[in-house]
Amino acid sequence: MAYKIINNLTSAGNHSSRLKELFAKSDTAILVSPFLMTDFADFFGEISFSSLTKLHLITTLCPKSFDQIKKISSLVSLIEFPAIRDKKVKCQISLNNKLHGKIYIFKKADSYVSAIISSANFTGSGLSRKHEWGVEISDIEEIKQLELSILGSIQFPNLTFEEIYRMQQKTIDFLEKQPQTEVRDIDLDLTGSLTSSSWTSEFDETIQFWLKPIGSSESPVRENRPFNEIEEDLHFSKQRPNGVKPNDILIAYGVGTTKMLSVYRVTSFPIRVPQEDIDKDKDNWLERWPWYVEAENLTQHFGATWAKHNLFTGSLRDEYLIANPDKPITAVGGQTLGALNYGKDKLKLAPDFAKFIIGKIMSINNRHS
Repeated sequence: MAYKIINNLTSAGNHSSRLKELFAKSDTAILVSPFLMTDFADFFGEISFSSLTKLHLITTLCPKSFDQIKKISSLVSLIEFPAIRDKKVKCQISLNNKLHGKIYIFKKADSYVSAIISSANFTGSGLSRKHEWGVEISDIEEIKQLELSILGSIQFPNLTFEEIYRMQQKTIDFLEKQPQTEVRDIDLDLTGSLTSSSWTSEFDETIQFWLKPIGSSESPVRENRPFNEIEEDLHFSKQRPNGVKPNDILIAYGVGTTKMLSVYRVTSFPIRVPQEDIDKDKDNWLERWPWYVEAENLTQHFGATWAKHNLFTGSLRDEYLIANPDKPITAVGGQTLGALNYGKDKLKLAPDFAKFIIGKIMSINNRHS
């Protein structure tokens, strides 16, 4: 039986890059993973959907677990991805709450292309950052038996999109009644560390870095607007920004200008604006952006004069990749910011790229402090 080993020790041959190759040459994909990335657009924004016509996701939705809330948010991002939303790709979502294995099967014209049996979940860290190993097999009979065993273990074969939206509303109702569900003590203070040249050494693996657009195509950020308030409420869209948590770093850029605005440290879990405030908002802005996190502005001096410095998202990406051609810029192992083209309100960055951007901002911020 022909097989090869896949691992995440190099970006060139990791799970993320291999899955993208298989998506490009297949018309059917079966993804089996207990844990999922927060936003499917982070990964799907990096691949071609010219060949894919069918996607079958098998995952878990275990009762009494907070993962249910994260999972429903993730599933909403899947069914709202344009190719699936517009029915160019038929999407089936199934549940198996005993699932622990991670398997990826690809087909074309009803013939098996390949299958990967792995320790890697379908998450950004699982596909590219954590040290995971998998075996890719091409034996047709073995893959057939593998698929049959997977399909035979499904408990809920087909979640409808309507059911997913109903469950999403239940999670929203639950969080409104119990908004502190996620709260836990975090013994970490990064405020002081960001004022020195060696601030990056203070970050541990629990801290995530997000690129956060501010503004919209209808209401872009104007260059005369400063971003120098000590504390800010940073808003997100109707979907709860699962994954964003206290001490995470948000790097804000302006829609329209694509210039960097400031760097923020998150100080709260996501909060939803009370419905009565949404109802009173005559401009309907809060209805579109009902979720927010409280955040501390770590680069107030830069934020006061951001428009002068011309730190563009595209230029920073290009500069980084010229110096690091084999390194990813997103947490799912991609080298583009394509997911933001789908109107997403955040994109998780690879830590090294995030620190590169923050280093540029900090050098200016410190000169003006």
